[in-house]
Amino acid sequence: MDIRTELDNFLGEKRALIDAITREFRAGTPAKEIARTVAPAFSRDQVTQYLSAIALADKARKALKEANLAFAADVSVTGIDAPREARLIPAADPQETPDYPSLPARIRDALRDFHITLGLLQTGEHDEDTSDAEIDEFFLDGQPVRLIKLKPRT
Repeated sequence: MDIRTELDNFLGEKRALIDAITREFRAGTPAKEIARTVAPAFSRDQVTQYLSAIALADKARKALKEANLAFAADVSVTGIDAPREARLIPAADPQETPDYPSLPARIRDALRDFHITLGLLQTGEHDEDTSDAEIDEFFLDGQPVRLIKLKPRT
């Protein structure tokens, strides 16, 4: 038995299924329906959290594009395995971007219109104790930051 070959086959098929899940979601299939369909492979929570991260990443890409900031950062999703989150990674070259220090504020303004904010990866939330300046510093240092959906105040 060749375990390495079987593992490679399994991981390839897993990636293909995750790609199909993403395509179906972007085509308009509801997350709950997708979760029911793939229940033998992934838990409902795993699928819905992953698709929530996909939706957040797609909104962030749109926000950056509309604000002419698509050059400034790359948006990614960690995957279907934990932590299942959307992230923003700096892409602009500090040497070639004259207003590089202002990028985090400009990005935050663009994302705010889409009800998205930035947070540190460790906290998982926009912690009240973490200032925007601290998050900006991480970003400007080339570190990824987490995209967080803003919740309406009650």
